[in-house]
Amino acid sequence: MATLILFSLLWILTIDTVVASGCMEIERNALLTFKAGLVDPQNLLSSWEGVDCCKWRGVVCSNITGHVVKLSLRGSYDILSREWSCLSGEINPSLLLLSNLEHLDLSMNNFSENSIPPYLGSFKNLRYLNLSYLNFGGTIPPQIGNLSKLHYLDLSFDSTFSDTLKADDILWLTRLSSLKYLDLSIVNMNTSTGWLHAVNMLPSLKVLHLVDCSLPGISTSLSHFNLTTLKVLDLGDLSDNQIKGRLPLLMDFTMLRHLNLSSNQFEGPLPSLPRNLQFIDLSNNFFTGVLPNVVFMGSTVLWYLNLSSNKFEGQLPSLPHNIEMIDLSDNFFTGVVPNVVLPQLHSLFLSNNDIGGSIPSALCESTFLEVLDLSNNNLSGEIPECIGKSQEYLTIIDMSKNNLLGGISVSICSSKYVSLLKFSSNGLTGEFPSLQNCKGLVILDLGYNKFFGAIPLWIGESLTHLTILDLRSNMFSGSIPQQLAQLGYLQILDLSSNKLSGQIPRSFGNFSWKASKEGRLIDRIDNMSSRGYVISLSLDVKGEERTFWKILYLVESMDLSANNLSGEIPDEITDLQTLQYLNLSRNNLIGHIPEKIGEMQSLESLDLAMNKLFGDIPQSISALTFLSHLNLSYNNLSGVIPTGNQLQTLDDPSIYIGNPYLCGPPSVRNCSSNEINYKDNEGPKDKFEWLWIYFSVVLGYLFGFAVFYGVLLLNNAWRKAYFSMIDIVCDKLCIVTKITLGKLRQRHGR
Repeated sequence: MATLILFSLLWILTIDTVVASGCMEIERNALLTFKAGLVDPQNLLSSWEGVDCCKWRGVVCSNITGHVVKLSLRGSYDILSREWSCLSGEINPSLLLLSNLEHLDLSMNNFSENSIPPYLGSFKNLRYLNLSYLNFGGTIPPQIGNLSKLHYLDLSFDSTFSDTLKADDILWLTRLSSLKYLDLSIVNMNTSTGWLHAVNMLPSLKVLHLVDCSLPGISTSLSHFNLTTLKVLDLGDLSDNQIKGRLPLLMDFTMLRHLNLSSNQFEGPLPSLPRNLQFIDLSNNFFTGVLPNVVFMGSTVLWYLNLSSNKFEGQLPSLPHNIEMIDLSDNFFTGVVPNVVLPQLHSLFLSNNDIGGSIPSALCESTFLEVLDLSNNNLSGEIPECIGKSQEYLTIIDMSKNNLLGGISVSICSSKYVSLLKFSSNGLTGEFPSLQNCKGLVILDLGYNKFFGAIPLWIGESLTHLTILDLRSNMFSGSIPQQLAQLGYLQILDLSSNKLSGQIPRSFGNFSWKASKEGRLIDRIDNMSSRGYVISLSLDVKGEERTFWKILYLVESMDLSANNLSGEIPDEITDLQTLQYLNLSRNNLIGHIPEKIGEMQSLESLDLAMNKLFGDIPQSISALTFLSHLNLSYNNLSGVIPTGNQLQTLDDPSIYIGNPYLCGPPSVRNCSSNEINYKDNEGPKDKFEWLWIYFSVVLGYLFGFAVFYGVLLLNNAWRKAYFSMIDIVCDKLCIVTKITLGKLRQRHGR
């Protein structure tokens, strides 16, 4: 007995000595060898010095044995500075000397290996392995299946930074019987026909992420799943998976909390779902039929519901009281928006359905509301004045493409976070809405309504963050405010099809278009996209209407067409050297096309048709190397049509039709036979020539008048003859007048 006690004391003393002296020397040397193969420009491993490696960054040792049991060297990404903090270099096999390692996290680094090293499957005690977001390509080695004690495995990655990581056959998964967490997102598994069988052999699995894995269609129904402990089932989210068929009953999955089957090919009606689900995303499938109220009403924990882009129809379903996010867009729902208070709601997407009726005032009670998208429905009536009044987090409001009437209440700007207002394609009327308090507004779209009156001056002074301003197809009148040029971030300006008059402000040449240079719009678009809202805008460019989505932040456009604008095109407009689309057609513009038009190097579309422009087409227009659409028709232009560079591809004669004194290809007129005519038609080149013409006409008239009366004054005989002739003419006129009046009296008397 005494011997046993003595042995125990010696063992405890030995352990204390080991722990007191730091980590094992062999493990310390292994870590230093591993460090020697790394590139560490940010000095992340500066603490890897000294004897006690258990105090080094990312290294954790056992309190009992002193062995290294955890190595966590996860990289990081700073969203604000957009900079990575990570290691690069190679993963040295010396790590295998850490034989007691249980936790290994090397994620979000930039190692030079082309594929996952097979020897990583030799850590017999490993329970946690995270190699996500590394630059690995190739095929996942089957040796990973040797990690029989593994509980957590994450091999997901970002395909934008590396070649495709593949898993040709994942039967090695069946050997990981203790696995509870599996994430192979974006790993190409298009040849892994046995993936369902392999996953079904993991009885302890609680979390499964197979997002965008190109999963092949399965011959076995999902009803054969025996994963009753599963809490998270994620096979969707912009997925490239190809899972087909009907969704099986999942009522036996009583532990399931998160269900994401988006972007697959499921079809048929939606079966009843477990009532403990907190997150449901079945978007971008082919589900059909009517949603029975019992599908969701029984849930007390559901906070996220996304059924968008399916073929559901019928009335909108009744929803749980505590729901936070609803997306039922892009379906065939009818009926009305339920007038039910949802106090926790922060995002409501009902766009692209056939919902009618009015906007319920109950929406005003959702005080946490951030996104409200009711676009492209059949909603009617007026916009409730209470919208926005008590909703201090409101950021996005889209009610476009409905049948709404009335005006827009000033309360819409109660939230300081309002970034987007889209009310286009309705029947809204009144003067320009009072939006001065929307200080952070980035996108304002009031197009295709019946607003009238002047465009207010305060837009340029108050809405300083405005990047897109679309007021087309209304009844705005008056001149274009010069103050619009104060919108330093303005990138898209559409004032077309109104009743605007006056001249194009010369201050428009001061637009800095710094939105694109500073990435301002893309940052705000990313911010809105993070809330689930997809920004789109339809513009009339290149002679047709196009809808911009993902590349909207790259677009720079100005459309002032179909108004009553007059005067000349200001030369300052050519300072907009990053402008891509310029449309000034269907106005009353006069003068010449600016000589420096060729300096607008980014111009892709130029439309000056149906004005009163005259003179030559500047040769510099041939320097517009990106120009793919040009329309100069129905003006009074003359001279030789320029050639060279990009103009060689613009050979459609309709570009120049309606200018009878233009000659040369692609027109049918020969310049030699029309040379005199087009020179005679050439108008004055600037305002000084116009003044000279007016002065010459008046001077000529005064000179002729002075000569005529000077001759009469100096020559007595001519003077008498002139006045005698005047008397004779007057007498004859009097006689003719009296005779005519007499005849009229006789006829009247009869």
